[in-house]
Amino acid sequence: MEESLLKTNFIGRDGFVWWIGQIATEKSWEKQASGEGWGLRYKVRIMGYHPTSEAELKDDDLPWAQVMVHGGTGSANVFKTVRYNQGDVVVGFFLDGDNAQLPVIMGAFGNSKYSPKDEPEGPFKSFSGYSNTMKKPSKSALKATETGDQSNAAQESPRNLPPAKAAKHKPENPATYTNSDGKVISLACGNDEEENKGNKSTIEKIKTAIEGFVEDLQNFKAQIDEDLEEAREWINKEIDARAEQITQLASGLISGMISGTFTKLAPILGQGLNFLYVDVFGKLLAATGNPIIAHAGGVAAQTATLPGVKALSDLIGCLTNLVMGKITGLVADILKSLADNILNFVDCVADQTIGAMLNGIISLLADGILPALEGISKILQFFENFNFEDFMRNSIDALLGLIGLGSCFKKKTKDKYGACKYRLGCGPAKNNGADLDKLLKNANVANAARVAAQEAGLPLDGVQDIVGSFNFFSDAIKDPKSQVIGDPESCFAGIPTICSPPTINIFGGGGLAAQAIPIFGAIVGDGPSKTGSIIDVKVTNPGSGYMFPPFVEVVDNCNQGYGCVARATIKNGQIDKVYVVSEGENYPVDEEIPYVVTDVTIVNPGYGYEDGDKVVDNLGNEYDVQIQSGSIIKVTPINRQDITDMPVLRVLTSTGTDALLYANLGDRTDDGEVKQVIDCVT
Repeated sequence: MEESLLKTNFIGRDGFVWWIGQIATEKSWEKQASGEGWGLRYKVRIMGYHPTSEAELKDDDLPWAQVMVHGGTGSANVFKTVRYNQGDVVVGFFLDGDNAQLPVIMGAFGNSKYSPKDEPEGPFKSFSGYSNTMKKPSKSALKATETGDQSNAAQESPRNLPPAKAAKHKPENPATYTNSDGKVISLACGNDEEENKGNKSTIEKIKTAIEGFVEDLQNFKAQIDEDLEEAREWINKEIDARAEQITQLASGLISGMISGTFTKLAPILGQGLNFLYVDVFGKLLAATGNPIIAHAGGVAAQTATLPGVKALSDLIGCLTNLVMGKITGLVADILKSLADNILNFVDCVADQTIGAMLNGIISLLADGILPALEGISKILQFFENFNFEDFMRNSIDALLGLIGLGSCFKKKTKDKYGACKYRLGCGPAKNNGADLDKLLKNANVANAARVAAQEAGLPLDGVQDIVGSFNFFSDAIKDPKSQVIGDPESCFAGIPTICSPPTINIFGGGGLAAQAIPIFGAIVGDGPSKTGSIIDVKVTNPGSGYMFPPFVEVVDNCNQGYGCVARATIKNGQIDKVYVVSEGENYPVDEEIPYVVTDVTIVNPGYGYEDGDKVVDNLGNEYDVQIQSGSIIKVTPINRQDITDMPVLRVLTSTGTDALLYANLGDRTDDGEVKQVIDCVT
């Protein structure tokens, strides 16, 4: 390469030699694709330079062609993946000119629907890009068209739907989706620096990880038609990955619990040492009558316990490693139970899972520390019926508080100003939070259930022997009437048999008590299967105390509807309007009530508008417009037709721009202003 470059002062001075070629079969460059190579390179058979017969020149012996990347080289962590496949026809040039030994790929020609064949038939003949590593999609994946044509045969643009919903919505091609829609991610919550230090708490992160695991599993189940055994390898890999993630999250929790435990235990040990001194001093004084001897004996008794106290202190690091070495397998076993038995994510599933984890951690800590406690038995003898595990369970709220589990559930005011969760495709979601009291109750109830089952001789597997007996260890959790030992409350994780209409959840903004109901349109189906879009939101209680617009969340108990996005406006500390930005679809509907456009929310008044400009919508409604200084200040409906779809307003103007208007719906009334009367007879 150096020799060739030294021929000229710059590339191209001696001529620019370009070429067209075909990327060889993947087996000739598969090591490069798996990361064992250098840079972005492919084996290329170049037309006019290389023979058409593989017998004359094998694919393995073809030169490496370097790729000119687009969109980032990797420098400063900026990179865009280049992905060519076997059979692709590429165009490039030779870096070394006529020597033709250093090909560079500049780009590629697209495939047509007539091009790809299933198997390679030979060089310079069209063949499929699918290979051992690039698998041909199944029935639930994208179409295997292998074409870049702009035609009906080309690959459809994916819709932003979860897999399960896509399969129901578009059965002829259920894979035209992206499965990011509906996923929950954690956000910063709180407003001040001190609060933000702990806002993504350990418990919240673990809960989000569990929720994500269940949702990913549901989406995956939808793709494989519920046949879990065929996909057990994938599920096990996902379980291992999530278990490792949760273990890393729990490491701080575990070390904090251990440190907090010893902090709470220190005063007890100090008090016990004083009791020991008084006890020995009193006995020796009674026996000898000599206070000096009694004092010396008391001090000696205290000194004799110090090695045991030091051993207990030294145990902190070892105890952390002991628990961490077992927690990954414990979490993995819990997730396996979730994978086998959970059909739908509900908050209580995560609460019970975390409760089981906490109970398991406490059990492991108690088992690990028990030998060290024997070394300080003379100190603990003064505390009747002292039990370390009971001590931890009675003090666990304080222990958890010591590690600062975060403001998202610790501080009651956090929801007033921000959102800790965001659901992709929907917007901010109210943070149900990790109810600390409930988690502690779950942990202790789980332990009580374990003890009761052991005493009754009931069979428990290795996991339940540690974490307790919750109903997510069996398919009983899918039964809304189930009451299983260890279940502090009913936790139904099955798909609801009856889907009720979605509810509107208004939160944040500093206010309280606002309520609203959805208004449906674009309704399809009949009876229980009837679904529709949310074309507006009717405020039934404006609430009070709002300092800025709150978040609006659509909550569907069946998790079948998707895509609705709504926003609120405030006036004098109350909710003024809630308008719909995107109506979504597939929400359960109970009854159809006709509504009309009652008024219009002006989100942006725009500028440049003139008298005479008109506002209309897609449903044939007309509106009266008031303009001041080029901006729209009021829009009033003239003719009020029954609304069955979401009205989309537009301004008929030749000068104005940027106005953003949303229609608000309500019950039909007869008190409208008469704009015009037409005598049709005369």
